[in-house]
Amino acid sequence: MNGSPGGIYSGSGNVRLQGVLRIMLKPRIAVPVVLVVAAVAAAGVAAATRHTQSTQAAATDFTAGSVTKSHTETCAASDGAYQLTTATYTGTATSNDARLNGSVEFRVSSVVNTTTKLGFLDGTLRVRGTNAGASGTIHAAIANGAAVGSLVGQGTRPEAKLVASISAAFTAATGFASGKIGSGSANGAGVLYVRGDCRKPKQQTSTAVFHLQLTPNEVVPRVKDLKADGTGNLTLDLTRDASGNITSGNVVFYVNYRFPGSVTLTGLALHQGARGSNGPVVLDAGIGTVTDTDGRGNLTKVVSGASASLLQALLQSPRGYYVDVTTSANTGGALRDQLSSPQRR
Repeated sequence: MNGSPGGIYSGSGNVRLQGVLRIMLKPRIAVPVVLVVAAVAAAGVAAATRHTQSTQAAATDFTAGSVTKSHTETCAASDGAYQLTTATYTGTATSNDARLNGSVEFRVSSVVNTTTKLGFLDGTLRVRGTNAGASGTIHAAIANGAAVGSLVGQGTRPEAKLVASISAAFTAATGFASGKIGSGSANGAGVLYVRGDCRKPKQQTSTAVFHLQLTPNEVVPRVKDLKADGTGNLTLDLTRDASGNITSGNVVFYVNYRFPGSVTLTGLALHQGARGSNGPVVLDAGIGTVTDTDGRGNLTKVVSGASASLLQALLQSPRGYYVDVTTSANTGGALRDQLSSPQRR
């Protein structure tokens, strides 16, 4: 053996020494090979993912008027009534760019002062095309039913950053109409919003029921020797505006009467007047003339379109009103009851 490297790498000479040398030399041979393969692989990945840098216009028209998952709350602040809505709006986006062409979905929370018509919205947008799409976040100011703001996100296939203006007609109840991304000439809008005290309106009753116990003793003057009575209700079905104010309503008269014999009923009405005094008719049920041979039965009449002022007065001062039934024998009143506090529903 002369100890030359060739002998060692080729495997000639002492077998035992050869084995030792092989073990020592294997790492020196293997390391460079692994590094070369890794370097080649890295170069291949870089070559495969490299794109040409570019910037192009992004534009699409859209509508999103299908409303689902909508939830609205209202409250009142010092500058007006507020409407807070969370909803999903879906529709269609139309563009020459496949990433902005297809079905569109907005998931949006909006805050609008319904008195001043100012507000804002925040949310997300997603366009789903056949083989491409786009998504992003939107922030827009709302003024007089128009939303104007910005969209920041990304397009896919190919990948691209998306930054664009967005404008549309918008209401929380109907969604987006005549919308444009990256184009259009919508007037700008800006709002400054300060979160603060905004009180939810108290739940307002829509129905008030006055229970009636009509007797001859309540008539002025009292009707003597008449064994008759009546029970029933005077019901107010109220219509209110968004602020809870009564605007109109229907009044339902219901009286179940009992007289000792045949009777001719000539009137059923609501009067203004305190207990112990008579007053003018403020609402006539209009029953006409009803003849009942056995003296027992019931009367039901609905009077539509009662004035807001009368309905409000009945709720505020019920004891200033009474209901009476007149007959041909007792034209000044046969049965009467003074109103008291109503049952509210």
